[in-house]
Amino acid sequence: MELEELVKTTGFCSPTYDTCVNISFDVMLFSTHHPIVTVTAPNTQIVGQSLTLECNVTTVRGITSRVDIIWSRDDVELNRTISPAMINSSLFYSYTISMLSTDDEDREYKCTVEINNSPVAADSVTLDVMVPPPTVTISPPHPIQGAMVGSPQMIQCTVSTVSGVESSAVMISWMGPGGDTITNDSRVTINPTNSSGNTYTSSIQFTYLMEGDEGTYMCNVMILETKGSALVVLETLTDQPEAYYTRSQTLMVALVFPAIGTIVCASM
Repeated sequence: MELEELVKTTGFCSPTYDTCVNISFDVMLFSTHHPIVTVTAPNTQIVGQSLTLECNVTTVRGITSRVDIIWSRDDVELNRTISPAMINSSLFYSYTISMLSTDDEDREYKCTVEINNSPVAADSVTLDVMVPPPTVTISPPHPIQGAMVGSPQMIQCTVSTVSGVESSAVMISWMGPGGDTITNDSRVTINPTNSSGNTYTSSIQFTYLMEGDEGTYMCNVMILETKGSALVVLETLTDQPEAYYTRSQTLMVALVFPAIGTIVCASM
């Protein structure tokens, strides 16, 4: 409902004091054909669950013209309800999102009222969705024992989420010993995040291990403002088993020459 402000000026004369003054006053007129629109949403908006938005349309009196109630998301029309007239002074029009997704974050849902195909009033709400904490696991399980220096090693992180989480919203990063973020180099590769349904995986591939690779590795997950993490300790073997060593021994070789005698040669 819109307000139209008029300023009215009038003259007033007093015969007693033989004076005249101008008196100004404001007149507020209600434009009754323009309704008030109010959109409300539940305080808790959780990804993977349904959400119903309510649009309350009120007028000082009913509207005898055609009324259209339009729901839109970011100005893209989603639903339209057409009524030849609005007899009641207050009506509710709802719109239900069957399953919230991370793509609904910061989206504007608007309820617009049109009278005779002309927009006259609107209200909107911007969603602030929440993501339940994901389940994060690492394999091989903690701790990793028996890893050998010089051998390859892979550590994989698996993230399980609720339905409605878009792959573009899932961010997985790795931290190594000392808390530094791990990046690709000639020896270490961070494999891209793969998705299958509600499961996401990321892995670190070591071409070969070095003694300095010992320590705690953490997989960090960020989905919008929701965080999750898991860690594993890599324990490398700094000594190779004896089978990997070539041990030298002394070899005694006797050469016999009949005319000269015996010559003994030793080699290591």
